[in-house]
Amino acid sequence: MISYEEARNLVMQKATILGRKTVSLDEAPGKVAAVDIRSKIPVPPFRNSAVDGYAVRSEDTKSESGIVRLRLLAEQPAGKFFKRKLVKGQAVKVMTGAPVPAGADAVVPREEAQGNEETIFLRREIKAGENIREAGEDIKRDQVIITKGTLLKTPHAALLAACGFDRVTVFRRPEVVVLITGNELCQPGGRLSPGKIYDSNSTALKWLSESSGAKLVSLTRVKDNLNALVKALKKACQQADIIVTSGGVSVGDYDLVKEAARKVGAQQIFWKVAQKPARPLAFYFMKKGNKPIWIFALPGNPGAVMISFEEYVRPFIKRVSGRSECLPQEIEARLIQPVKKKKGRLNFLRVSLENKAGNWLATPCGPQESGIISSLTLTQGLALIPAEADFLREGTTVRVHIVEW
Repeated sequence: MISYEEARNLVMQKATILGRKTVSLDEAPGKVAAVDIRSKIPVPPFRNSAVDGYAVRSEDTKSESGIVRLRLLAEQPAGKFFKRKLVKGQAVKVMTGAPVPAGADAVVPREEAQGNEETIFLRREIKAGENIREAGEDIKRDQVIITKGTLLKTPHAALLAACGFDRVTVFRRPEVVVLITGNELCQPGGRLSPGKIYDSNSTALKWLSESSGAKLVSLTRVKDNLNALVKALKKACQQADIIVTSGGVSVGDYDLVKEAARKVGAQQIFWKVAQKPARPLAFYFMKKGNKPIWIFALPGNPGAVMISFEEYVRPFIKRVSGRSECLPQEIEARLIQPVKKKKGRLNFLRVSLENKAGNWLATPCGPQESGIISSLTLTQGLALIPAEADFLREGTTVRVHIVEW
């Protein structure tokens, strides 16, 4: 067995970015920027009014009597441009977002002025800059608005649109095939025959893969049969960048994934990790022509599947997707209960988290066995209990990885 740290390092060392393509803004959310993007224009591109009101020269609003009379030249809605320059005693009616005419340096809110179509009256002095959005106030010309490796979300797409972009260069999303093994599995919703269990790993791995940013191209249940597994792996190699299998990776008579991987020409990077759960975890690499293919052979128990995906597969998918931040978010938290375990393997302890006065507290989420699903629904983080430890007292500070499922 190798350590958890060694295993994850080997996984991340094998990750290579898959390439790039240009997509429309409609397709951008969920993808990763492949280059630094600079704005071609300032945003806003011109001085504009922040309110509905009247563009004025602030010096014209000073009056010993307290009342100022200004001549109204024109009305300027958004999208129009008033070409004349304001001079002493003049004002222009403007709408929110409309350009501020030359000569004006402030905008009086509509509710603070009285008058008619020719004249307005003000009762207070207006300061220069009031209610004006300056050109480039949000974004400067040539400013980097999105850095390479950024996961694009809706606000990023809106920002690109505001800067005049209709397309963006992104890294290609990895394509994933999931293979679920196990003669004991049957489709949820169907009749549960004696000796059978419902397949939960298909549902979990579908959601986990897609939430990681990958494109799931196929999900197939495969019988515990070597020929069937080899056939399924060969087909998956034609479809996917990443293959994720569930079950059949231990040492039983029907654990055939390792042999099937060997038969399709995959190179084993490691098998068995000193961790609990998911000790029988395997990782493979192969090439078909110039195309790299990676295989994660996960255990069959649902807890082991979800935890090993979170610790290994999700960071890997992020890395090959071009994400700048790949590894799980890590915090330090104090255990509010003692933890007892056997020495020799790092344990992923399912915990809920609470922050009190800036300090994180971690509470174990009930049963921790790899076949238990119910406590996963309460899990907010995985506390890393060191391999060399056999007992941690209440109050011990531990590293915790925030889960994203």
